[in-house]
Amino acid sequence: MPVDRIRGAAGAFAVGALTVHLASTVLQNTPDSYNQDLRTFTGGWPIPGWRFFAPNPGVQNVHLLIREAPAGGGAPTPWCDVTPGVRHGWKQVLWNPGSRGPKALFDAMQQLSVMSANQADFGWVTQSLPYRLVFSASRAAAARDSSALQFLLMNVFPSAPPDQRMKPILTSEWIPLGSPAGAGKSIA
Repeated sequence: MPVDRIRGAAGAFAVGALTVHLASTVLQNTPDSYNQDLRTFTGGWPIPGWRFFAPNPGVQNVHLLIREAPAGGGAPTPWCDVTPGVRHGWKQVLWNPGSRGPKALFDAMQQLSVMSANQADFGWVTQSLPYRLVFSASRAAAARDSSALQFLLMNVFPSAPPDQRMKPILTSEWIPLGSPAGAGKSIA
């Protein structure tokens, strides 16, 4: 009999502790809880705090557009979206080695967005590693016979009203091909 009571009490305690832990975890991760620390109420018991995208969730997509100057002169080509597509499927949850390249480009474009938002000097931006990475991705998408290219980073807000969905972030100078990014003179 006493063994059954002890087992019953231990089981009730375990269920109660798990319930308190789960409830504390949910309360700790609500949108308004980032200023609160519920660990003061749990006697030092660790409560996980997940902030995947908070407090600034992603509400926009960054697109890379390029246009090229033909080798023999003439008008530049129209802007063309060369943002790498990202495949989504159930297999990508387990194994997705192809995501590293687009992720590196996305991170570089985000860094250029931050520089632009903070009014960084354009000369400094053109010498940065993110600028060179975006130029390299643009160059890979350009035609072989182009003499120069220009790239544009564009924020697209899918949930915004149609007339407010796109906002340009950064437009590069015309970069002569055959020279490293930012090393040549602008030919505009």
